[in-house]
Amino acid sequence: MTKDNPTRKFNPLLYLLVRVTLVPYLILKYRIRSKNAKLFKTLKPPFLLIPNHVSMFDPPMVNIFVPHRVHFVAADTNLRTPIGKWALEKMCRVIPKTKAVSDSSTVRRMIALARKKRVICIFAEGRSTWDGVTHGIFFSTSKLIKILKVPVVVPLIRGGYLTHPRWGSSVRPGRMVIEYTKIFDRPELKKMTPEAIHERLNQAMWNDDYAYQRETGLRFNSKKGAEYLERVLYACPVCEATGKLRSEGNRFICTACGFENRWTPEGYLEPVNRPDQPTRKMPDWFQWQNEFCGRMIQKMIDKKSKDPIFTDEDVTLKRGLKMQPLENVTRGRMVLYLDRFCLTSEHEEHVFPINETHGIQVLLGNKFEFYFGSAVYKFEFSNPRCSGFKYMNAIQKIAPHKTELE
Repeated sequence: MTKDNPTRKFNPLLYLLVRVTLVPYLILKYRIRSKNAKLFKTLKPPFLLIPNHVSMFDPPMVNIFVPHRVHFVAADTNLRTPIGKWALEKMCRVIPKTKAVSDSSTVRRMIALARKKRVICIFAEGRSTWDGVTHGIFFSTSKLIKILKVPVVVPLIRGGYLTHPRWGSSVRPGRMVIEYTKIFDRPELKKMTPEAIHERLNQAMWNDDYAYQRETGLRFNSKKGAEYLERVLYACPVCEATGKLRSEGNRFICTACGFENRWTPEGYLEPVNRPDQPTRKMPDWFQWQNEFCGRMIQKMIDKKSKDPIFTDEDVTLKRGLKMQPLENVTRGRMVLYLDRFCLTSEHEEHVFPINETHGIQVLLGNKFEFYFGSAVYKFEFSNPRCSGFKYMNAIQKIAPHKTELE
């Protein structure tokens, strides 16, 4: 087999063993149901699966009701640890891709797999949702669909965000539904433009977990519903202080002004001590915060401010190459300015000009990662409640082409 064959280390017996043990566990723990999975009785490979992305567990969940082995396109960050590399290569036949960066080798592998009549899964959003709704989809996915000209199925995951939000640490069992819809066939793709493909794909992938909750009346009960919410919500809508929000159980409090909310089983933030404030769902607060961040950054640009935008203490800087394990460089204070971000320790300072970085993203809940030169760097916060997202959100306003999609 060739060196870049993504299936060369795949172990079918191990895959089968894990599937018969993991699938029942996931179905029970997350209360997963399928809709229209019968389409796979007549649809044969090759075809593409393009799900919406709600959590790190989406790949095995999507595969539960698909009666074929699936090649997942996954960020190469997932292969940096020995366990992650072993699991993904042995069981998932993963196709590694550098996240938030164009990667032609990944496209070539997918073309080769389609010719071999395989099933390929791509997460077109490039990252899981922070607020429970589908966000921007990379146009490159639509161009890839046009190139491959194979049937496309959208597994729409509903209830996944409210069951296990990206920023959270606990499962809130309600009910998840994965609805499979074939949106393209080979003959029609030959006649369609990438723009027309993109429009239909966006429509098919749209999901709002709060609309799903209203339709079903489901409750997602948890004693830790708000825990780690400050990883994504960093600005208070009452006093506009940043970095002062704290979570505890189902409580979410601004330590600057005392504004307190309660996380409800429906996934809303309900004011406790401010009757003048509305009950907010996550997309409401998230959108307000995004607009607030834009105004804050624009004011700083207008004033040509040299002040820090955000800072955090006790942050570890790591460095590596592609899928190699990252090594510790130093630990110190992280600071973001309009033109750069830095990490300063007692003996040294590492400076990264924003215009020289690319692929800026947040991994899992709060790890801030980016490429600088040929190396990949990661900032890891000693406090698991620190928000890596706030740094990316600010850089989205300063240099949007350097980051994940908004």
